[in-house]
Amino acid sequence: MVKPMKYRELARLLKDANFAPRPGKGDHEVWRHPSGISATVVRDAECSPAVTRNALKAIEQTKEAER
Repeated sequence: MVKPMKYRELARLLKDANFAPRPGKGDHEVWRHPSGISATVVRDAECSPAVTRNALKAIEQTKEAER
């Protein structure tokens, strides 16, 4: 099971993986990779396990696509 992660840490991982943020509705952000893969992140002090899991899965997809 994935543990919750602080927003700053998750945002840093996404930036390091070449994702770029754009505003979404309310406190949501959509992070998009140049390959077209995206991840929706809630801009809060701590991201829930589901949000963290989805973002980490998107990062993994970009790594697999680069191979």
